[in-house]
Amino acid sequence: MSKKHHLSKIDISDLSDTQKQNWEKVRDLLTRHLEKKNQRKTPERYAILKVIYSLDGHFDIDHLYRMFKEKQFSVSKATIYNTLEVLLEASLVKKHQFGKVQAFYEKSIFNSNHDHIIMLDEYEIVEFCDPRIEAIKKDYEEALNISIESHSLYFYAKKKTK
Repeated sequence: MSKKHHLSKIDISDLSDTQKQNWEKVRDLLTRHLEKKNQRKTPERYAILKVIYSLDGHFDIDHLYRMFKEKQFSVSKATIYNTLEVLLEASLVKKHQFGKVQAFYEKSIFNSNHDHIIMLDEYEIVEFCDPRIEAIKKDYEEALNISIESHSLYFYAKKKTK
């Protein structure tokens, strides 16, 4: 017989010291956001946040749902979707819409600034960081007397045939 686990307390014993410190910071940011918006502090929201901050790279709602299902935690897709909306509002995750495919998300705190190449023929997302892009940003900030708060750059590519 299969047993579903309920999310009462977030276990962080499997995290490194740095991950524990990061978890405490993002947990506190979520708590402040929820209190400011008079929203409930549910165990599901914190569990979803913990899973997201344990991931590297991009994920979609289906990926998160499968992770919870594999661990036999009782979290619906609707709860995941609604929590992602809250986390977007709190600036704890970023949403990417790469072309016509479903939305992908990634953590926004403790994540280095990077850009994306979307491989159309392999359904793969390649992250890269090029210092020349940062130099271009600085040049435009100086030339236009502005402060660029953020940017996003997507290249859509296919492998060349030989």
